[in-house]
Amino acid sequence: MEQPVFDHRKLTLDDVFEFACYPGISCFNMCCYDLTLVLSPYDFLRLRRALDLSSKEFIERFADFYLGDVTQLPVISVRMKTHDFACPFLREEGCSVYPDRPASCRTYPLARFTGRDEEGKRFEIYRIIRETHCKGHFEKRPITVREWIKEQGLEPYHEFNDLFSEIVFARQHMDRPLSADELDLIYNVFYGLENFKDYVTSEEQLFKKFFSEDKIKEALEDDEKLLRLGLDFLRQTIFKEYLAL
Repeated sequence: MEQPVFDHRKLTLDDVFEFACYPGISCFNMCCYDLTLVLSPYDFLRLRRALDLSSKEFIERFADFYLGDVTQLPVISVRMKTHDFACPFLREEGCSVYPDRPASCRTYPLARFTGRDEEGKRFEIYRIIRETHCKGHFEKRPITVREWIKEQGLEPYHEFNDLFSEIVFARQHMDRPLSADELDLIYNVFYGLENFKDYVTSEEQLFKKFFSEDKIKEALEDDEKLLRLGLDFLRQTIFKEYLAL
């Protein structure tokens, strides 16, 4: 697998870069082979919903599960095809799940970096990924990072991924291991919303300590709202003291 090289520039939302990708360009689809495609909880939700699969069905057919080396948080990545290492959603005409493709596919050729500075203020920068096979960099199509985000439909992905990133950040600062019950809850919020929905229903009095009845009801009727509620619940319970660092 080719190792990407990052351009030295750190781009802000109003900086301009040049790039275009389209059917007919000589490298079309080449970026969809032999890659590690980790799915955030929102990526996972969008894909399995687009394919009309349960969480369990999606993982059995298309994904690998493991615990992160550093965080020990549950991770789901797309399982490439064994014979040619292609993404399982790739077709000759292009991506078969294009309207619901993951954030990393949408962001490319950029990579997004977020975090907090020494004063605790959030920052967001972008860097260009350079890969030798990609000819899109030679297309004379200037566009700002902000315009690229809008064009690629990244706004909801950023919203959910920022909530997710805060949990990852908090886990990195925890000074204790996660219990089995905590890991189960985290897994179900991230990649098993059906089970988390049952948990919310059975423990409604617990959730009323953190959320209004209307918010709980809306979450039980909409998976995106349920995921947001789940991420908020993790932030307010397991990771609360570590988010205050």
